[in-house]
Amino acid sequence: MVDLIDQIDALLPQTQCGLCKTPGCRPYAEQIAQGQAINHCVPGGTPTIQAIAKLLQVSAPEQVDPEYGITPTHRLVAFIREDECIGCTKCIQACPVDAIVGAAKLMHTVLIEECTGCNLCVAPCPVDCIDLVPGPDIPLTWHAPQSESAAALQQAKDRADKARQRFLARSSRLARAAEAAAKRKAEKAKPALTDAERSALMVAAAMARSQLKKAEKQLIALQARGENSEQLLAQLPELRAAVDAAQAALDSANA
Repeated sequence: MVDLIDQIDALLPQTQCGLCKTPGCRPYAEQIAQGQAINHCVPGGTPTIQAIAKLLQVSAPEQVDPEYGITPTHRLVAFIREDECIGCTKCIQACPVDAIVGAAKLMHTVLIEECTGCNLCVAPCPVDCIDLVPGPDIPLTWHAPQSESAAALQQAKDRADKARQRFLARSSRLARAAEAAAKRKAEKAKPALTDAERSALMVAAAMARSQLKKAEKQLIALQARGENSEQLLAQLPELRAAVDAAQAALDSANA
C-alpha cells in the first residue's frame, strides 16, 4: 500500500492547496489508494487525472469534479505588498511549504521559487496585503500536452519534487512541535506531590544507595580474605539499577 501511495503522490502537482479537501497532496494520495475518486486535484487538472488513471489501470474522468474548483490556465504565486505588511506571521503559519520568510512585526517576503500558489496564505492576512499573481512560465504539471518542451516539463517536475520535500519537512517539524507541546502540557497537569510523598521518595533513594554501598564494602572484604564473592557480584547490577530507578523517580518529582 505504501508503494502505491508513493507512486500516486509522485504524480500529483504538490501544490498542497487542500482544494481536494485533504490537507495536502500526500493525504490525497492516501485516499486515492483507498478508493477515493481521482478527479479532485484542481491544479493537476485533466493531465494528472489521466496519469493516475493509467497507473491504477482505471478509466479516467474527463475533467476535475467541478465541486472542487476549476483548473487554472497558468501558474500563480503569492505576492506580499511589503509596505502594507504588519508582520503578523499568519501567512508564514499558513504556508504548507515554508515559502514565506519573515519575523514577528517585521516585513514578510514570499520565496517565489518555492511558492506553489496554493492560496492558503491569502485569507489569514488581516490587512489583505497578499495577492496571487502570474508566476514563472512553467507548466502546472509535467503531464502537460506535448506542445510543452521537455525542459519545461522537467522544470515542472523538479519544482513539484522540491515542494514535496518542503511539505514533508514542515509536516515532520510541526508533528515534533505538537508532541513536545503535549508532553509539556502533560507535565504541567501532573499532580504535585505532597511533602510526605516527596519525603518517601528521598528515603527510598537513600536506602537504595545505602544497600549498594554496603554490598560494595562486603565485596571488598570478601575479596580481601580470598573468599567466594560470586553471589554478591551477581547482586550488584540489580542494586545499581535500583539506585538509578529511585533517583529517577526523585528527579521526576522535583522537575
